[in-house]
Amino acid sequence: MKNNRTTALLMLLVFLLVVAVVIIFLTGLDRTSARDNPYETVTSTAEPVITPEAPPAEVSAEPTPAATSAPVYYPASTSTPVSTAAPVSTARPASAAATPAPAVQATPTPTPTDANGNPLFSAQDLIPVVPGAATPSPDGSGSSGSSGSSGTSIPVGTNIGSGSFRSDTGTGLNIRADWSAAISGQDTADITVTVYADCYSLYTTATPGALNIAVDGQYVSLASPAIERDGTAGAGSVEINSRTFTVPLLSGAHREIPLDVAWLYRGSYSGVNLDTIECGGNISLNR
Repeated sequence: MKNNRTTALLMLLVFLLVVAVVIIFLTGLDRTSARDNPYETVTSTAEPVITPEAPPAEVSAEPTPAATSAPVYYPASTSTPVSTAAPVSTARPASAAATPAPAVQATPTPTPTDANGNPLFSAQDLIPVVPGAATPSPDGSGSSGSSGSSGTSIPVGTNIGSGSFRSDTGTGLNIRADWSAAISGQDTADITVTVYADCYSLYTTATPGALNIAVDGQYVSLASPAIERDGTAGAGSVEINSRTFTVPLLSGAHREIPLDVAWLYRGSYSGVNLDTIECGGNISLNR
């Protein structure tokens, strides 16, 4: 009896195993057929692409305010409206805008004076002569010079005269002004003036502005050098200074050109007080 029950249980277990094997086999077969079917329709589950719509552009420009006219006020004393609009400026005339600059006045050349304050040259000596104009004279009269360019042309550099003027102090010290003239242009001539000290023994120090020369209204003040001469060689000459002046001289004209020289010695010589030593005269030129 016991053996029958054992056999029945074993057969039941075998049956269950067989059923399990069949179920497993059928399940695996369904999966294989579903995987190998080429005509099976597969539905995609991908999410749709959504393109965002661009928002409309914002208008940032401020609205243009409407033009408003200036307010008009009506005073109680008048019936005519008075505008308060800003006044329109009127352009300044060009003639009023330009302000003329003040004229600069030339400083006149000072006239040299001696130790007592007296002028070394007269006003007549410093009057320039204009070509073709009347030549001034001490008495106020004048003679008209020749005008034009008639006559034979003289080459530039041609010497047209020379001479000398000497002072007379009554001592062994005097000054001498040697001059020479030459053609320098179509209507001009150059006059070179060299001033010397004629002396025996002489000792002076360098002095600026001690020698003053005036030629045809042109004035110049030159320095006097230091002079050391013992006089053992006797009388001699020592150059003080020189200068060249350009004066007008027309072709075919004759001119008397004044020359004045003053040397501020401001000392004594042979017991004679010599503050200023002067010499000069008129230079006669023809062209």
